[in-house]
Amino acid sequence: MIKDEKIVATAFFMGYTLQFDYKKVEEDEYTPRTLITVSDLKYNHDDEILVGGCINNDGDYRQFFLENMTNIQCWQKIYVEIWKLKPVVLVA
Repeated sequence: MIKDEKIVATAFFMGYTLQFDYKKVEEDEYTPRTLITVSDLKYNHDDEILVGGCINNDGDYRQFFLENMTNIQCWQKIYVEIWKLKPVVLVA
């Protein structure tokens, strides 16, 4: 669990994206989820860690229990301005 906490903390402080599999309490299977930004790390009244943030670019906010997250991966966003790229012409 310490490794997962470090990954989530890195995403929170560095502004990275999180991808993970999440298991809801009512369901038996894991579903893939993504947090584009991690904006909140907090404890609830039962001392469980909640990870909150935007799930898409429209600003839809969700919270997830850290203990229900598995296979957590942290990704850095890299934006490339396409209009500045120039086509390459190969001459044989």
